[in-house]
Amino acid sequence: MNAQAFILLYPTSEFDSHFVTHLLSQKHPLLLINASAEVLAHNPEASHIHLNAPLSELNTTTLLDWFELNNNQQEVMVLHCANRLDESNLLEDIAVGEQVIARLESAFAALRVIADNLRVSGGNLVFLTQSDTLNYELEATASVCNHAHNALMMTLAREYQGSKLAVNSFVLPLLATDSKAARIQKRNLKGGVLGARPAVYSYQDLVEYLVNFMKTNTMLTGQSIAFTPTLELKL
Repeated sequence: MNAQAFILLYPTSEFDSHFVTHLLSQKHPLLLINASAEVLAHNPEASHIHLNAPLSELNTTTLLDWFELNNNQQEVMVLHCANRLDESNLLEDIAVGEQVIARLESAFAALRVIADNLRVSGGNLVFLTQSDTLNYELEATASVCNHAHNALMMTLAREYQGSKLAVNSFVLPLLATDSKAARIQKRNLKGGVLGARPAVYSYQDLVEYLVNFMKTNTMLTGQSIAFTPTLELKL
């Protein structure tokens, strides 16, 4: 069994499902928090719980029990998956704002419960954010959640200074089913001011990169990282 255990917050997308499948294939201890029905259906063997803020005593006990059982004095990796909430009607529809706030509050509540454990175990906490370059793909981007995640990431990086936990965020690029599809998709994209087209990666390539980063990074913290070439460097 691999040393590192993984916790995924809000895995809801196809990319998140690939990430879960990869971790299961590598026999990592894994806990999914507030996963979508689609992700759970694709990975029925994954342990999962559903949490809502404020956390109940049972929720808190369940989360701490899993942590105690699976970290085994080893590093724990936490991935907060990208929010794919449609914020286009944020100012017109109060329900949209309530959904955004509920998502952020639940994640914050879960992280508070395991904060002291992460300080002791060490590891990597990574926030995934949705790239604004997806706008010309006509996909709704979660800008409010993106910036909230980056603000929380930088705050946590300061809070965990001197511990063994690194905290960073990654701006997700455009994704395709495999390397061939990624090359075709990139050729069809328009370039930026200097003609560079944004990066397109296969699910597998990006999953393997992020897992390797989380398992090996000990130096980089407090950074919002974008894949190159891209039309943005940072949110």
